Amino acid sequence: MPAPLLPLPPALDQLLVIRRWLELTLARVDEKISAVRAADEERARRRPPPEPPRWWIEYGIGVSRRPDRVHTGACKITSRGRAATREMVLEVLRTVPSVIACPLCRPDSELGLLDS
Repeated sequence: MPAPLLPLPPALDQLLVIRRWLELTLARVDEKISAVRAADEERARRRPPPEPPRWWIEYGIGVSRRPDRVHTGACKITSRGRAATREMVLEVLRTVPSVIACPLCRPDSELGLLDS
């Protein structure tokens, strides 16, 4: 048996005292662990969910992965794609002829492209 980190006394009554002290210390550690876990769970519950992005650019599949459609952040058709800024969506709609605005969420209307 390897040598212990600290030498233990040979007397039974001293060993029992050390054992009791270890039990009490372990109980305190367990209580602290429970308190920290409860606090972490409470913080997680109170943390507001992240806001969805205002705009999405959906990309096609395949090697080219070109923009395919644009969506508002609230659109439920897809979660595939990347979050985008208003300027990015406007640029894609104006410069990539194959891109369409989602017919369900109508980002082109929300962007004011249909008003003119």
